[in-house]
Amino acid sequence: MAMEHQRLGPQEVLRARDLARRGISAWQEAHGTRARLARVRRGGYVAAARWSELLDEDRYRGLVLSTYAHMRCDPPLMACRHSAAVLLELPTLGGWPDRVEVLAEAAAAGSNGLIRRHRVDDRPEPVTCHGIPVTPVPRTVVDLARIGTLAQGLVIADAALHWDRCSQADLDAEVDRIPRGGRGRRRAALAIHLADGRSESPGESLSRARMYELSLPQPDLQVRLEDRIGVFGWADFGWPGLIGEFDGKVKYVARETVWDEKQREDRARRTGVGVERWGWQEALRTEPLRRILCAAGLRPADAQEWRRWDPIRQPRRPRFGE
Repeated sequence: MAMEHQRLGPQEVLRARDLARRGISAWQEAHGTRARLARVRRGGYVAAARWSELLDEDRYRGLVLSTYAHMRCDPPLMACRHSAAVLLELPTLGGWPDRVEVLAEAAAAGSNGLIRRHRVDDRPEPVTCHGIPVTPVPRTVVDLARIGTLAQGLVIADAALHWDRCSQADLDAEVDRIPRGGRGRRRAALAIHLADGRSESPGESLSRARMYELSLPQPDLQVRLEDRIGVFGWADFGWPGLIGEFDGKVKYVARETVWDEKQREDRARRTGVGVERWGWQEALRTEPLRRILCAAGLRPADAQEWRRWDPIRQPRRPRFGE
C-alpha cells in the first residue's frame, strides 16, 4: 500500500517570537547535535523531526507560510506562480524556487532575498488559502504554463481539470486575457489545448507531452480493459492493438499490489494487445520513451493532429468513492 503523504500545515510553522513568549529560545533549539527545530527562514521554524521527512514541495510550502507570517504589509501581497500552486495544492514538474513569488503593481518596489515581485497591470481578484491572498486556479495554471515547458504546463493543467478545480472555459478565458504577442501566450495556449482531465498523475501528463513533442499518434486515456469474462482494469494509454502504462504513481507498493498488476498485464496480453511500460527516467529523458513506443509499432508523423479532450464524449473514469 502507498505511504500516506501528509502535507505541512500552517500550525506546524512556528515563529521565533511566539516561541520566546513560551520561554523557548528558537536559536538554541535549532542548533547542536540534538536540535529539535529546523530553521525555515529568519524567525521561522518547523519541528526538526517533521522537517526531515518532508518532500521538497512541503519545504517550499513552509517557506511560503513562514514568509507570510512575517509579512508586515496590509493587505498582504498576492501569492502567484509556484507560491500560489503550492498553497492551492496543485502539482508542478521540476524544482521549487528559493523565494516567495508575489504579484505587485507595475510601480511597486523590487524583489529581495525572500520575495520575488512580478510587476503586472492586471492583478486578478484573489482567492484565499490559509488567510493568504492567492491567484485563482485558472490564473495560476496559465501563469506557470506561460513560463514553463509543455510538460510543466500539462502537469498543472491536467490536474486542475482532473480534480475539478476549474473548467476548460476558465482556462481559455485566462489565455484570452493575455495580449496578442504577449510572452508565453502561444506556449500556454498549446498546453491548455492539450490538457485532459482524464490524466491521473504528473507522470502521465509528462509522458503525453513527450508523445506530442515526438509527433507520435495521440493516445486514448484511461482505456478500459475487457475480455470475455468482463472488465478487469484500466490502462493509462491506449492505441489500436497497444496499451501503455506509466510506472511511478506511488513510491512504495505492497507485494500483493505488484502481483495484481502482473496478473492484469498478463490478462491484457491474452486479449491480443501489446503492453509497454515506462517510468520517470524514460519520460524525462524523452529518447528512451521514443525507443520504447516506436519499437512497439508507433510511428512519428509530422501531420499528427491531436484533438482536444471532450469531457462529454470522453468522461473520466469514476474515482474511488464516486
